[in-house]
Amino acid sequence: MLFDQPTEVRKDRALYQSLRALKTPAFVSFTDTPSVVTPDQLSYMKDFVPAELRAAANLATDPFDGAVRWIFPGGSHPEAPIGFARKAVELAGKPLPSADQIEIAWRPQPDSDTPSFKIYPSHAVTALPEEWLEGKIVLVGAVLSLTDKHRTPLSIAFDDDRGMMPGILVQAHALATYLEQRSTRRLSMAGEIIFVASLAGIGSAIAFLGSGLVLTLGLAIVVLALVWVVAFAGYSDGIPLIPLIMPTLALAFALWATEMWMGRAEKSQRQFVQRAFSRYVSPEVVQQLIEDPSKLAVSGQRQDATFLFTDIAGFTTLSESLDSHKLSELLNAYLDGMCAVIQKYQGTIDKFIGDAVMAVFNAPLPQADHAERAVRCALELDHFAEQFRAEHNSLGIPLGVTRIGIHSGQAVVGNFGSHSRMDFTALGDAVNVAARVEGVNKYFGTRICCTQAIVDQCEAMRFLPLAEVVLKGKAVSITLYAPKNTDDEFCAAYLQAYNAIETDLQRATELFQELVDRYPDAGMAGFYLKRLREGLGTRRIVMEDK
Repeated sequence: MLFDQPTEVRKDRALYQSLRALKTPAFVSFTDTPSVVTPDQLSYMKDFVPAELRAAANLATDPFDGAVRWIFPGGSHPEAPIGFARKAVELAGKPLPSADQIEIAWRPQPDSDTPSFKIYPSHAVTALPEEWLEGKIVLVGAVLSLTDKHRTPLSIAFDDDRGMMPGILVQAHALATYLEQRSTRRLSMAGEIIFVASLAGIGSAIAFLGSGLVLTLGLAIVVLALVWVVAFAGYSDGIPLIPLIMPTLALAFALWATEMWMGRAEKSQRQFVQRAFSRYVSPEVVQQLIEDPSKLAVSGQRQDATFLFTDIAGFTTLSESLDSHKLSELLNAYLDGMCAVIQKYQGTIDKFIGDAVMAVFNAPLPQADHAERAVRCALELDHFAEQFRAEHNSLGIPLGVTRIGIHSGQAVVGNFGSHSRMDFTALGDAVNVAARVEGVNKYFGTRICCTQAIVDQCEAMRFLPLAEVVLKGKAVSITLYAPKNTDDEFCAAYLQAYNAIETDLQRATELFQELVDRYPDAGMAGFYLKRLREGLGTRRIVMEDK
Protein backbone atom coordinates (compact mmCIF):
# COMPACT_ATOMS: atom_id res chain seq x y z
CA MET A 1 0.00 0.00 0.00
CA LEU A 2 1.26 3.49 -0.86
CA PHE A 3 0.23 6.47 1.23
CA ASP A 4 0.33 8.69 -1.82
CA GLN A 5 -2.92 10.71 -1.54
CA PRO A 6 -5.37 11.93 1.07
CA THR A 7 -8.50 9.97 2.06
CA GLU A 8 -10.59 10.92 5.10
CA VAL A 9 -9.03 13.84 6.96
CA ARG A 10 -9.61 12.47 10.48
CA LYS A 11 -8.25 9.01 9.67
CA ASP A 12 -5.33 10.41 7.70
CA ARG A 13 -4.35 12.60 10.70
CA ALA A 14 -4.57 9.62 13.09
CA LEU A 15 -2.35 7.49 10.86
CA TYR A 16 0.10 10.35 10.35
CA GLN A 17 0.49 10.73 14.12
CA SER A 18 0.63 6.97 14.76
CA LEU A 19 3.51 6.50 12.31
CA ARG A 20 5.55 9.00 14.27
CA ALA A 21 4.60 7.72 17.72
CA LEU A 22 4.99 3.98 17.12
CA LYS A 23 7.30 2.13 19.51
CA THR A 24 7.11 -1.08 17.47
CA PRO A 25 9.69 -1.18 14.63
CA ALA A 26 7.76 -0.39 11.45
CA PHE A 27 8.28 0.63 7.84
CA VAL A 28 6.02 1.82 5.04
CA SER A 29 5.90 1.03 1.32
CA PHE A 30 7.43 3.78 -0.75
CA THR A 31 8.42 4.34 -4.36
CA ASP A 32 9.74 7.22 -6.39
CA THR A 33 9.34 5.44 -9.72
CA PRO A 34 7.87 8.00 -12.18
CA SER A 35 5.80 5.33 -13.94
CA VAL A 36 4.08 4.51 -10.65
CA VAL A 37 3.54 7.90 -8.93
CA THR A 38 3.15 11.42 -10.21
CA PRO A 39 5.17 14.32 -8.79
CA ASP A 40 2.18 15.33 -6.65
CA GLN A 41 1.81 11.80 -5.26
CA LEU A 42 5.54 11.64 -4.53
CA SER A 43 5.43 14.97 -2.74
CA TYR A 44 2.51 13.78 -0.62
CA MET A 45 4.33 10.53 0.30
CA LYS A 46 7.49 12.36 1.29
CA ASP A 47 5.48 14.54 3.64
CA PHE A 48 3.34 11.73 5.03
CA VAL A 49 5.98 9.01 5.54
CA PRO A 50 9.11 9.82 7.60
CA ALA A 51 12.35 9.08 5.74
CA GLU A 52 13.47 6.48 8.29
CA LEU A 53 10.28 4.45 7.74
CA ARG A 54 10.45 4.26 3.98
CA ALA A 55 11.05 0.95 2.16
CA ALA A 56 11.09 0.57 -1.63
CA ALA A 57 8.26 -1.78 -2.57
CA ASN A 58 9.32 -2.23 -6.19
CA LEU A 59 9.17 -5.71 -7.72
CA ALA A 60 12.12 -6.94 -9.82
CA THR A 61 10.61 -8.56 -12.90
CA ASP A 62 12.13 -10.59 -15.71
CA PRO A 63 12.01 -8.57 -18.97
CA PHE A 64 11.63 -11.85 -20.89
CA ASP A 65 8.28 -12.97 -19.44
CA GLY A 66 7.38 -10.26 -16.92
CA ALA A 67 7.59 -12.66 -13.96
CA VAL A 68 8.87 -11.50 -10.56
CA ARG A 69 12.07 -13.46 -9.97
CA TRP A 70 14.39 -11.38 -7.84
CA ILE A 71 14.41 -9.36 -4.61
CA PHE A 72 14.55 -5.63 -5.27
CA PRO A 73 17.47 -4.38 -3.12
CA GLY A 74 16.60 -0.67 -3.31
CA GLY A 75 17.10 2.38 -5.47
CA SER A 76 20.45 3.35 -6.92
CA HIS A 77 20.49 7.09 -6.09
CA PRO A 78 21.56 8.28 -2.59
CA GLU A 79 18.11 9.37 -1.38
CA ALA A 80 16.38 6.20 -2.56
CA PRO A 81 15.09 3.94 0.23
CA ILE A 82 16.35 0.36 0.57
CA GLY A 83 14.24 -2.53 -0.59
CA PHE A 84 11.17 -3.72 1.29
CA ALA A 85 12.61 -7.08 2.42
CA ARG A 86 16.01 -5.63 3.36
CA LYS A 87 14.30 -2.96 5.48
CA ALA A 88 12.35 -5.65 7.36
CA VAL A 89 15.55 -7.60 8.07
CA GLU A 90 17.24 -4.42 9.31
CA LEU A 91 14.38 -3.56 11.69
CA ALA A 92 14.34 -7.16 12.96
CA GLY A 93 17.87 -6.63 14.20
CA LYS A 94 19.46 -9.00 11.72
CA PRO A 95 22.55 -8.21 9.64
CA LEU A 96 21.57 -6.12 6.64
CA PRO A 97 21.75 -8.26 3.46
CA SER A 98 23.97 -7.06 0.65
CA ALA A 99 22.57 -4.84 -2.06
CA ASP A 100 23.04 -7.58 -4.66
CA GLN A 101 19.87 -8.56 -6.48
CA ILE A 102 19.30 -12.21 -5.61
CA GLU A 103 16.69 -14.68 -6.77
CA ILE A 104 13.64 -15.26 -4.60
CA ALA A 105 13.61 -18.75 -3.10
CA TRP A 106 9.87 -19.34 -3.05
CA ARG A 107 8.85 -20.93 0.22
CA PRO A 108 6.95 -24.19 -0.48
CA GLN A 109 3.66 -25.04 1.17
CA PRO A 110 3.84 -27.55 4.05
CA ASP A 111 0.96 -29.39 2.42
CA SER A 112 -1.74 -28.78 -0.18
CA ASP A 113 -4.13 -27.23 2.40
CA THR A 114 -1.65 -25.07 4.31
CA PRO A 115 -0.42 -21.78 2.78
CA SER A 116 3.23 -20.79 2.87
CA PHE A 117 2.44 -17.97 5.33
CA LYS A 118 -0.33 -17.40 7.86
CA ILE A 119 -2.79 -14.89 6.49
CA TYR A 120 -5.43 -13.07 8.55
CA PRO A 121 -8.04 -10.51 7.48
CA SER A 122 -7.27 -7.09 9.03
CA HIS A 123 -10.63 -6.74 10.77
CA ALA A 124 -9.92 -9.94 12.76
CA VAL A 125 -6.54 -8.90 14.14
CA THR A 126 -7.94 -7.44 17.41
CA ALA A 127 -9.60 -10.80 18.13
CA LEU A 128 -6.46 -12.90 17.61
CA PRO A 129 -4.48 -14.20 20.63
CA GLU A 130 -1.49 -11.95 21.26
CA GLU A 131 0.91 -14.89 21.20
CA TRP A 132 0.00 -15.45 17.53
CA LEU A 133 1.61 -12.12 16.67
CA GLU A 134 4.18 -11.68 19.41
CA GLY A 135 7.76 -11.71 18.10
CA LYS A 136 6.55 -11.97 14.52
CA ILE A 137 7.07 -9.74 11.51
CA VAL A 138 3.65 -8.70 10.26
CA LEU A 139 3.18 -7.46 6.72
CA VAL A 140 0.06 -5.40 6.13
CA GLY A 141 -1.24 -4.95 2.62
CA ALA A 142 -4.37 -4.61 0.55
CA VAL A 143 -5.03 -7.41 -1.93
CA LEU A 144 -6.61 -5.87 -5.02
CA SER A 145 -7.97 -8.64 -7.21
CA LEU A 146 -7.72 -6.74 -10.49
CA THR A 147 -4.53 -4.69 -10.13
CA ASP A 148 -2.48 -6.45 -7.48
CA LYS A 149 -1.71 -9.72 -9.24
CA HIS A 150 1.91 -10.31 -10.21
CA ARG A 151 3.25 -13.11 -12.35
CA THR A 152 5.77 -15.44 -10.73
CA PRO A 153 7.64 -18.49 -12.06
CA LEU A 154 4.97 -20.62 -10.37
CA SER A 155 2.23 -19.17 -12.57
CA ILE A 156 2.94 -21.83 -15.18
CA ALA A 157 1.58 -24.43 -12.76
CA PHE A 158 -0.93 -22.34 -10.75
CA ASP A 159 -3.34 -19.67 -11.90
CA ASP A 160 -4.46 -18.65 -8.40
CA ASP A 161 -2.62 -16.69 -5.68
CA ARG A 162 0.11 -19.34 -5.69
CA GLY A 163 1.14 -18.31 -9.21
CA MET A 164 -0.30 -14.83 -9.74
CA MET A 165 0.61 -13.44 -6.31
CA PRO A 166 -0.50 -10.24 -4.57
CA GLY A 167 2.44 -7.91 -4.04
CA ILE A 168 2.39 -8.34 -0.25
CA LEU A 169 2.77 -12.13 -0.68
CA VAL A 170 5.72 -11.67 -3.05
CA GLN A 171 7.38 -9.48 -0.39
CA ALA A 172 6.74 -12.20 2.22
CA HIS A 173 8.61 -14.75 0.07
CA ALA A 174 11.44 -12.27 -0.45
CA LEU A 175 11.71 -11.62 3.28
CA ALA A 176 11.66 -15.37 4.06
CA THR A 177 14.51 -15.82 1.59
CA TYR A 178 16.65 -13.45 3.67
CA LEU A 179 15.58 -14.54 7.15
CA GLU A 180 15.76 -18.26 6.54
CA GLN A 181 18.92 -17.88 4.45
CA ARG A 182 17.25 -19.94 1.81
CA SER A 183 18.50 -20.24 -1.77
CA THR A 184 16.81 -21.47 -4.86
CA ARG A 185 17.24 -25.21 -5.17
CA ARG A 186 18.32 -25.72 -8.73
CA LEU A 187 20.48 -28.04 -10.74
CA SER A 188 24.15 -27.21 -11.15
CA MET A 189 25.37 -25.96 -14.51
CA ALA A 190 26.66 -29.45 -15.32
CA GLY A 191 23.34 -30.94 -14.22
CA GLU A 192 21.39 -28.55 -16.46
CA ILE A 193 23.62 -29.38 -19.42
CA ILE A 194 23.14 -33.11 -18.83
CA PHE A 195 19.39 -32.64 -18.43
CA VAL A 196 19.10 -30.59 -21.64
CA ALA A 197 21.24 -33.13 -23.51
CA SER A 198 19.10 -35.97 -22.16
CA LEU A 199 15.90 -34.33 -23.40
CA ALA A 200 17.53 -33.77 -26.78
CA GLY A 201 18.51 -37.45 -26.85
CA ILE A 202 14.95 -38.46 -26.03
CA GLY A 203 13.70 -36.25 -28.86
CA SER A 204 16.04 -37.95 -31.31
CA ALA A 205 15.06 -41.39 -30.00
CA ILE A 206 11.36 -40.62 -30.49
CA ALA A 207 12.08 -39.54 -34.06
CA PHE A 208 14.11 -42.73 -34.71
CA LEU A 209 11.11 -44.84 -33.73
CA GLY A 210 9.56 -43.72 -37.01
CA SER A 211 6.03 -44.45 -35.76
CA GLY A 212 4.20 -41.84 -37.79
CA LEU A 213 3.55 -38.15 -37.19
CA VAL A 214 0.65 -38.54 -34.76
CA LEU A 215 2.37 -41.11 -32.51
CA THR A 216 5.69 -39.22 -32.64
CA LEU A 217 4.10 -35.94 -31.56
CA GLY A 218 2.02 -37.78 -28.97
CA LEU A 219 5.11 -39.36 -27.39
CA ALA A 220 6.93 -36.01 -27.35
CA ILE A 221 3.99 -34.29 -25.67
CA VAL A 222 3.71 -37.07 -23.07
CA VAL A 223 7.43 -36.82 -22.23
CA LEU A 224 7.30 -33.03 -21.93
CA ALA A 225 4.11 -33.12 -19.86
CA LEU A 226 5.72 -35.63 -17.50
CA VAL A 227 8.83 -33.47 -17.12
CA TRP A 228 6.81 -30.33 -16.42
CA VAL A 229 4.52 -32.05 -13.92
CA VAL A 230 7.46 -33.58 -12.04
CA ALA A 231 9.31 -30.23 -12.06
CA PHE A 232 6.45 -28.33 -10.48
CA ALA A 233 4.95 -30.99 -8.26
CA GLY A 234 8.34 -32.16 -7.03
CA TYR A 235 9.72 -28.73 -6.19
CA SER A 236 7.66 -28.64 -2.99
CA ASP A 237 9.04 -32.05 -2.03
CA GLY A 238 12.69 -31.05 -2.27
CA ILE A 239 13.43 -31.69 -5.95
CA PRO A 240 15.76 -28.95 -7.25
CA LEU A 241 14.34 -26.35 -9.61
CA ILE A 242 14.50 -27.94 -13.04
CA PRO A 243 14.93 -25.74 -16.12
CA LEU A 244 12.04 -26.27 -18.50
CA ILE A 245 12.26 -23.87 -21.42
CA MET A 246 15.67 -24.96 -22.74
CA PRO A 247 15.05 -28.71 -22.29
CA THR A 248 11.68 -28.34 -24.02
CA LEU A 249 13.26 -26.46 -26.91
CA ALA A 250 16.10 -29.00 -27.02
CA LEU A 251 13.68 -31.93 -27.29
CA ALA A 252 11.61 -30.15 -29.93
CA PHE A 253 14.67 -29.14 -31.95
CA ALA A 254 16.25 -32.61 -31.70
CA LEU A 255 12.96 -34.17 -32.79
CA TRP A 256 12.70 -31.79 -35.73
CA ALA A 257 16.38 -32.09 -36.71
CA THR A 258 16.31 -35.89 -36.53
CA GLU A 259 13.11 -36.02 -38.56
CA MET A 260 14.71 -33.74 -41.14
CA TRP A 261 17.88 -35.83 -41.21
CA MET A 262 15.91 -39.06 -41.48
CA GLY A 263 13.71 -37.50 -44.14
CA ARG A 264 16.81 -36.50 -46.09
CA ALA A 265 18.29 -39.97 -45.61
CA GLU A 266 15.02 -41.54 -46.69
CA LYS A 267 14.86 -39.25 -49.70
CA SER A 268 18.45 -40.16 -50.55
CA GLN A 269 17.58 -43.83 -50.20
CA ARG A 270 14.56 -43.38 -52.49
CA GLN A 271 16.73 -41.60 -55.02
CA PHE A 272 19.32 -44.39 -54.78
CA VAL A 273 16.68 -47.04 -55.36
CA GLN A 274 15.21 -45.09 -58.26
CA ARG A 275 18.60 -44.51 -59.84
CA ALA A 276 19.73 -48.08 -59.25
CA PHE A 277 16.60 -49.87 -60.44
CA SER A 278 14.45 -47.62 -62.64
CA ARG A 279 16.54 -48.69 -65.64
CA TYR A 280 16.24 -52.37 -64.78
CA VAL A 281 12.76 -53.09 -63.43
CA SER A 282 9.19 -51.93 -63.86
CA PRO A 283 7.95 -48.77 -62.08
CA GLU A 284 5.74 -50.96 -59.90
CA VAL A 285 8.77 -52.85 -58.56
CA VAL A 286 10.68 -49.60 -57.98
CA GLN A 287 7.75 -48.28 -55.97
CA GLN A 288 7.67 -51.43 -53.84
CA LEU A 289 11.38 -51.07 -53.12
CA ILE A 290 10.89 -47.43 -52.14
CA GLU A 291 8.02 -48.29 -49.81
CA ASP A 292 9.93 -51.16 -48.21
CA PRO A 293 13.72 -50.75 -48.62
CA SER A 294 14.28 -53.80 -46.40
CA LYS A 295 13.49 -55.90 -49.47
CA LEU A 296 16.56 -54.49 -51.15
CA ALA A 297 19.85 -56.27 -50.56
CA VAL A 298 22.39 -53.51 -51.13
CA SER A 299 25.24 -56.02 -50.91
CA GLY A 300 25.53 -59.46 -52.47
CA GLN A 301 23.18 -62.14 -51.18
CA ARG A 302 23.11 -65.81 -52.19
CA GLN A 303 19.63 -66.84 -53.32
CA ASP A 304 17.63 -68.82 -55.85
CA ALA A 305 16.85 -66.94 -59.03
CA THR A 306 15.98 -67.52 -62.66
CA PHE A 307 18.22 -66.10 -65.37
CA LEU A 308 17.20 -65.31 -68.93
CA PHE A 309 19.62 -64.54 -71.77
CA THR A 310 18.74 -63.38 -75.28
CA ASP A 311 20.89 -62.91 -78.37
CA ILE A 312 20.25 -62.09 -82.05
CA ALA A 313 21.73 -64.57 -84.50
CA GLY A 314 24.25 -62.99 -86.90
CA PHE A 315 23.89 -59.49 -85.46
CA THR A 316 27.65 -58.79 -85.57
CA THR A 317 27.71 -59.40 -89.32
CA LEU A 318 24.56 -57.33 -89.79
CA SER A 319 26.00 -54.41 -87.81
CA GLU A 320 28.94 -54.20 -90.20
CA SER A 321 26.61 -53.73 -93.16
CA LEU A 322 24.46 -50.92 -91.63
CA ASP A 323 25.46 -47.29 -91.14
CA SER A 324 25.69 -46.12 -87.53
CA HIS A 325 22.41 -44.20 -87.60
CA LYS A 326 20.35 -47.11 -88.91
CA LEU A 327 22.13 -49.52 -86.58
CA SER A 328 21.40 -47.34 -83.53
CA GLU A 329 17.80 -46.88 -84.55
CA LEU A 330 17.33 -50.62 -85.13
CA LEU A 331 19.00 -51.72 -81.89
CA ASN A 332 17.29 -49.09 -79.73
CA ALA A 333 13.86 -50.03 -81.06
CA TYR A 334 14.59 -53.73 -80.54
CA LEU A 335 15.91 -53.33 -76.99
CA ASP A 336 13.09 -50.97 -76.08
CA GLY A 337 10.53 -53.61 -77.03
CA MET A 338 12.44 -56.39 -75.26
CA CYS A 339 12.73 -54.33 -72.08
CA ALA A 340 9.03 -53.51 -72.11
CA VAL A 341 8.19 -57.23 -72.17
CA ILE A 342 10.68 -58.08 -69.39
CA GLN A 343 9.35 -55.30 -67.18
CA LYS A 344 5.80 -56.43 -67.87
CA TYR A 345 6.70 -59.70 -66.13
CA GLN A 346 8.59 -57.76 -63.43
CA GLY A 347 11.93 -59.15 -64.40
CA THR A 348 15.09 -57.20 -63.58
CA ILE A 349 17.16 -56.16 -66.58
CA ASP A 350 20.71 -56.92 -65.49
CA LYS A 351 22.66 -55.68 -68.48
CA PHE A 352 22.92 -55.23 -72.25
CA ILE A 353 25.87 -56.76 -74.06
CA GLY A 354 25.54 -55.35 -77.53
CA ASP A 355 22.28 -56.84 -78.80
CA ALA A 356 22.16 -59.41 -75.97
CA VAL A 357 20.00 -58.93 -72.87
CA MET A 358 20.41 -60.53 -69.46
CA ALA A 359 17.40 -60.52 -67.10
CA VAL A 360 16.92 -61.84 -63.58
CA PHE A 361 13.73 -63.02 -61.89
CA ASN A 362 13.17 -63.33 -58.11
CA ALA A 363 15.50 -60.39 -57.41
CA PRO A 364 15.52 -57.85 -55.94
CA LEU A 365 11.93 -58.66 -54.96
CA PRO A 366 10.95 -62.27 -54.22
CA GLN A 367 8.70 -63.98 -56.78
CA ALA A 368 7.32 -67.38 -55.84
CA ASP A 369 6.67 -68.19 -59.53
CA HIS A 370 9.94 -66.78 -60.88
CA ALA A 371 10.69 -69.76 -63.15
CA GLU A 372 7.23 -69.84 -64.73
CA ARG A 373 7.27 -66.04 -64.98
CA ALA A 374 10.55 -66.21 -66.89
CA VAL A 375 9.20 -68.84 -69.34
CA ARG A 376 6.07 -66.81 -70.05
CA CYS A 377 8.24 -63.76 -70.53
CA ALA A 378 10.44 -65.71 -72.96
CA LEU A 379 7.42 -66.77 -75.03
CA GLU A 380 6.28 -63.15 -75.31
CA LEU A 381 9.82 -62.02 -76.08
CA ASP A 382 9.92 -64.60 -78.86
CA HIS A 383 6.62 -63.33 -80.24
CA PHE A 384 7.84 -59.72 -80.20
CA ALA A 385 11.23 -60.61 -81.70
CA GLU A 386 9.68 -62.60 -84.55
CA GLN A 387 7.31 -59.75 -85.42
CA PHE A 388 10.20 -57.29 -85.23
CA ARG A 389 12.34 -59.53 -87.44
CA ALA A 390 9.61 -60.01 -90.04
CA GLU A 391 8.96 -56.27 -90.18
CA HIS A 392 12.61 -55.44 -90.80
CA ASN A 393 13.21 -58.36 -93.15
CA SER A 394 10.45 -56.93 -95.32
CA LEU A 395 12.43 -53.66 -95.38
CA GLY A 396 15.53 -55.47 -96.64
CA ILE A 397 17.30 -55.71 -93.28
CA PRO A 398 18.32 -59.35 -92.76
CA LEU A 399 17.77 -59.43 -89.00
CA GLY A 400 18.33 -62.89 -87.51
CA VAL A 401 16.21 -64.81 -85.02
CA THR A 402 16.40 -64.05 -81.31
CA ARG A 403 17.58 -67.00 -79.25
CA ILE A 404 16.63 -67.26 -75.58
CA GLY A 405 18.12 -69.41 -72.83
CA ILE A 406 16.62 -69.86 -69.32
CA HIS A 407 18.04 -71.53 -66.23
CA SER A 408 17.24 -71.45 -62.51
CA GLY A 409 19.66 -71.90 -59.64
CA GLN A 410 21.58 -70.25 -56.83
CA ALA A 411 23.73 -67.17 -57.41
CA VAL A 412 24.99 -64.17 -55.50
CA VAL A 413 22.66 -61.30 -56.36
CA GLY A 414 23.10 -57.66 -55.36
CA ASN A 415 24.91 -54.40 -56.07
CA PHE A 416 28.52 -54.75 -57.13
CA GLY A 417 31.06 -52.24 -58.31
CA SER A 418 33.26 -49.40 -57.12
CA HIS A 419 32.52 -46.31 -55.03
CA SER A 420 31.95 -44.31 -58.19
CA ARG A 421 29.96 -46.88 -60.18
CA MET A 422 27.72 -49.67 -59.01
CA ASP A 423 25.45 -52.10 -60.86
CA PHE A 424 22.84 -54.60 -59.80
CA THR A 425 23.84 -58.01 -61.15
CA ALA A 426 24.16 -61.72 -60.38
CA LEU A 427 27.27 -63.85 -60.11
CA GLY A 428 27.60 -67.61 -60.08
CA ASP A 429 27.57 -70.84 -62.07
CA ALA A 430 23.79 -70.66 -62.63
CA VAL A 431 24.31 -67.43 -64.59
CA ASN A 432 26.94 -69.07 -66.80
CA VAL A 433 24.71 -72.06 -67.46
CA ALA A 434 21.85 -69.82 -68.57
CA ALA A 435 24.15 -67.98 -70.96
CA ARG A 436 25.41 -71.24 -72.50
CA VAL A 437 21.90 -72.68 -72.75
CA GLU A 438 21.00 -69.70 -74.93
CA GLY A 439 23.86 -70.63 -77.28
CA VAL A 440 22.62 -74.22 -77.63
CA ASN A 441 19.59 -73.00 -79.60
CA LYS A 442 21.62 -72.56 -82.78
CA TYR A 443 22.41 -76.32 -82.87
CA PHE A 444 18.81 -77.45 -82.38
CA GLY A 445 17.29 -74.76 -84.56
CA THR A 446 15.16 -73.64 -81.61
CA ARG A 447 14.56 -70.11 -80.33
CA ILE A 448 13.90 -70.89 -76.64
CA CYS A 449 15.82 -73.40 -74.57
CA CYS A 450 15.19 -74.25 -70.88
CA THR A 451 16.91 -76.52 -68.36
CA GLN A 452 15.44 -79.29 -66.21
CA ALA A 453 15.53 -76.88 -63.24
CA ILE A 454 13.03 -74.67 -65.07
CA VAL A 455 10.74 -77.51 -66.10
CA ASP A 456 10.61 -78.85 -62.53
CA GLN A 457 9.18 -75.52 -61.35
CA CYS A 458 6.63 -75.10 -64.14
CA GLU A 459 4.15 -77.92 -63.62
CA ALA A 460 1.36 -75.99 -65.32
CA MET A 461 3.34 -75.63 -68.54
CA ARG A 462 4.31 -78.19 -71.22
CA PHE A 463 7.78 -78.68 -72.71
CA LEU A 464 9.42 -80.82 -75.38
CA PRO A 465 12.75 -82.51 -74.50
CA LEU A 466 15.67 -81.55 -76.68
CA ALA A 467 18.62 -83.60 -75.47
CA GLU A 468 20.86 -84.50 -72.60
CA VAL A 469 23.59 -81.92 -73.11
CA VAL A 470 27.03 -81.65 -71.57
CA LEU A 471 27.73 -77.91 -71.76
CA LYS A 472 31.19 -76.56 -72.53
CA GLY A 473 33.37 -76.85 -69.42
CA LYS A 474 30.97 -79.24 -67.64
CA ALA A 475 31.28 -82.95 -66.89
CA VAL A 476 27.65 -83.75 -66.09
CA SER A 477 24.86 -83.56 -68.63
CA ILE A 478 21.62 -81.64 -68.11
CA THR A 479 18.36 -82.19 -69.96
CA LEU A 480 17.28 -79.27 -72.10
CA TYR A 481 13.72 -78.49 -73.20
CA ALA A 482 11.81 -76.18 -75.48
CA PRO A 483 8.46 -74.71 -74.36
CA LYS A 484 5.60 -76.36 -76.19
CA ASN A 485 4.26 -73.46 -78.20
CA THR A 486 3.55 -75.33 -81.46
CA ASP A 487 0.57 -77.47 -82.53
CA ASP A 488 -0.20 -80.73 -80.71
CA GLU A 489 0.18 -82.87 -83.85
CA PHE A 490 3.83 -81.85 -84.26
CA CYS A 491 4.53 -82.35 -80.55
CA ALA A 492 3.08 -85.85 -80.55
CA ALA A 493 5.04 -86.84 -83.67
CA TYR A 494 8.26 -85.31 -82.27
CA LEU A 495 7.97 -87.15 -78.94
CA GLN A 496 7.40 -90.42 -80.78
CA ALA A 497 10.53 -89.90 -82.88
CA TYR A 498 12.58 -88.63 -79.89
CA ASN A 499 11.71 -91.67 -77.76
CA ALA A 500 12.49 -94.03 -80.65
CA ILE A 501 16.15 -92.93 -80.55
CA GLU A 502 16.66 -95.10 -77.49
CA THR A 503 14.82 -98.13 -78.88
CA ASP A 504 14.91 -98.26 -82.69
CA LEU A 505 17.31 -96.01 -84.60
CA GLN A 506 15.89 -97.03 -87.98
CA ARG A 507 12.40 -96.22 -86.88
CA ALA A 508 13.60 -92.96 -85.33
CA THR A 509 15.26 -91.96 -88.60
CA GLU A 510 12.06 -92.62 -90.53
CA LEU A 511 9.96 -90.64 -88.05
CA PHE A 512 12.29 -87.65 -88.11
CA GLN A 513 12.34 -87.78 -91.92
CA GLU A 514 8.54 -87.59 -91.93
CA LEU A 515 8.69 -84.62 -89.52
CA VAL A 516 11.18 -82.75 -91.73
CA ASP A 517 9.02 -83.44 -94.78
CA ARG A 518 5.89 -82.13 -93.04
CA TYR A 519 7.58 -79.36 -91.00
CA PRO A 520 10.63 -78.16 -92.91
CA ASP A 521 11.17 -75.29 -90.42
CA ALA A 522 11.28 -77.62 -87.41
CA GLY A 523 14.96 -77.33 -86.54
CA MET A 524 14.81 -80.00 -83.81
CA ALA A 525 13.68 -82.64 -86.31
CA GLY A 526 16.36 -81.64 -88.84
CA PHE A 527 19.06 -81.72 -86.10
CA TYR A 528 18.31 -85.31 -85.10
CA LEU A 529 17.79 -86.51 -88.68
CA LYS A 530 21.28 -85.29 -89.55
CA ARG A 531 22.81 -86.94 -86.47
CA LEU A 532 21.08 -90.24 -87.12
CA ARG A 533 22.32 -90.29 -90.72
CA GLU A 534 25.83 -89.65 -89.42
CA GLY A 535 25.51 -92.66 -87.13
CA LEU A 536 25.15 -90.66 -83.91
CA GLY A 537 22.21 -92.51 -82.42
CA THR A 538 22.11 -90.97 -78.94
CA ARG A 539 20.31 -88.20 -77.17
CA ARG A 540 23.43 -87.29 -75.13
CA ILE A 541 25.35 -84.47 -76.75
CA VAL A 542 28.69 -83.02 -75.64
CA MET A 543 29.11 -79.37 -76.63
CA GLU A 544 32.56 -78.48 -77.91
CA ASP A 545 32.02 -74.72 -77.73
CA LYS A 546 29.78 -72.24 -75.98
